[in-house]
Amino acid sequence: MRRAAAPRPLRGAYQGVVMLVLGVAAACRPWAPSSPPETAAQFYTLIDGLGVRGVPDSLALDAIRPYLDSALVRLLTEARHERDNASRRASDEKPPFVDGDLFGSLFEGNTSFAIRSITTHGDTTFAVMAFTNARQPPTVKWADTLVILARANATPKSPQFVIADLRYGAGWDFGHRGTLVGNLRGALSPDRATVAPPPVTPAACATPPCGTSLH
Repeated sequence: MRRAAAPRPLRGAYQGVVMLVLGVAAACRPWAPSSPPETAAQFYTLIDGLGVRGVPDSLALDAIRPYLDSALVRLLTEARHERDNASRRASDEKPPFVDGDLFGSLFEGNTSFAIRSITTHGDTTFAVMAFTNARQPPTVKWADTLVILARANATPKSPQFVIADLRYGAGWDFGHRGTLVGNLRGALSPDRATVAPPPVTPAACATPPCGTSLH
């Protein structure tokens, strides 16, 4: 059962929450992540702390931008604009990209995560993330795969790696399928969804393999 969307907080209060989360994150990590596992862990810690639902708004996207490839940032920005424009055009209808967890297979999101495995092929790292949602029985467990690239022209104070895509591993009805980039492209412009992602090799997948839920 899908949860009802939470009431949207006042922007000033939300900005305060963002600043608090970023302050706590900064206190917990005195340096920028310098490896794919650190990038993956800090990204999901920040996403969970900000309580991001649907496409991130401008404040949340600014907070997570350092962890994302520029192409993914552009798609998320386009999706936010589409959501806002749709809301203005038809205020009595639910706009796209407004709720649900885009950064995991389960619409309701996760209650915990862990890095299951890290595999590198050339310049690309595949981080298999194990997620759990235990908010209500039965507990749901699954694995998604982050596609992580080295950041071009990285500075010592910025993350050295960025997330280029997320490959969903849902094995149940109504779970996210395919990839985050592919789904965003398809929703924004169907002809852009034909661009195939780089292949996933068996070594990049967990056991059970990518695309399988873990119960």
